[in-house]
Amino acid sequence: MEAEVSGPSRLILRVPNWLGDSLMATPAVARARELNPEAHLTVMARPAFAPFWKAFPGVDEVFILDSKRRHAGVLGFLRAAREIAAGRYDFALCLPQSFSSAFLFFAAQIPRRAGYAAEGRAPFLTHPLSLPDARKRHLVEEYVRLVEAAFGSPATSKPQALRAPLAAGKPEAAALLKKIGAAGKGLIALGPGATYGPAKRWPLAYWREVMKKLLASRGETLLLLGGAEEEAYLRPLVEDFRQGPQARRVHLLAGKTSVTGLVSLLSSCKLLITNDTGPMHAAAAAGTPTVALFGSTSPLWTRPFGRGHAVLYHPPRCSPCFQKTCPIGYVCLHRIQVAEVLAAAEKILRSKTRVGPEPLGGRT
Repeated sequence: MEAEVSGPSRLILRVPNWLGDSLMATPAVARARELNPEAHLTVMARPAFAPFWKAFPGVDEVFILDSKRRHAGVLGFLRAAREIAAGRYDFALCLPQSFSSAFLFFAAQIPRRAGYAAEGRAPFLTHPLSLPDARKRHLVEEYVRLVEAAFGSPATSKPQALRAPLAAGKPEAAALLKKIGAAGKGLIALGPGATYGPAKRWPLAYWREVMKKLLASRGETLLLLGGAEEEAYLRPLVEDFRQGPQARRVHLLAGKTSVTGLVSLLSSCKLLITNDTGPMHAAAAAGTPTVALFGSTSPLWTRPFGRGHAVLYHPPRCSPCFQKTCPIGYVCLHRIQVAEVLAAAEKILRSKTRVGPEPLGGRT
């Protein structure tokens, strides 16, 4: 069933939980605001993302869904439903395809509820929308087309870009760079981790070689980025360079930034070399080009969005499998060679490329 909904006065929009997915949702949130210029727009997000969305242009309010504390368990779910109902929203839009996101809006008795018909949640949506070619087009496009279908709008042909309130995180990023002695220096960021699992992680031995080559051939400072849970995994890469003159040019910043701080920090970098992980999309939102390494996941669906990136992907027949671990030895990742990563990085660095908008349905 395709929907035609127009004219909400109070709109609540549920964004995804994960860093990368949330950033890929930014064009959809901007499109929702564009199509409903007079509506009060509330974004529902996890606590870690609240400052990002509070600073995001066009967002009037943020409903913080704290599923680990205040809204945990059955009583927490009922509390969340009551709090949402108190907002007197007349329209709810679920970008994530989870059952819980649709059921929560149903429990809050919001009159109009739109989202993709997935995970058996169609009965809880007043406007369940079909999802053609799932995972065959970019997630940015899936989100934007959902918004347009929900409001009966023609599909936009305007090139899109990930967005971020860069100014909101600048003080944090500047303070962090000053603290590590990297303020005013050329920066290259690295994203060797991935909380998703080993099937997204290019081997650390390969990352070590890339770092050695960059430190030997170039003058930039290297910043290793990731979440706090990745700090222990990434620390051996830093320990290898603790001795000698290169020690001051390698810094482990996993878990050291907020979402807004991370995006602003990446805006100061010339390049990010990364696995398919959240900082990849933070870089795209910051306008920073990436060399993105793909294994078990699909570049068609989650590659860095925008023009100016390089994607390295040499899939065997089994890829994309979307698995967290691999029973055959991570062939897809081992096919990516150090030399080609360095060549892609040098090409971007020579061109001094920044990321540009991309038409939906296009490729970088």
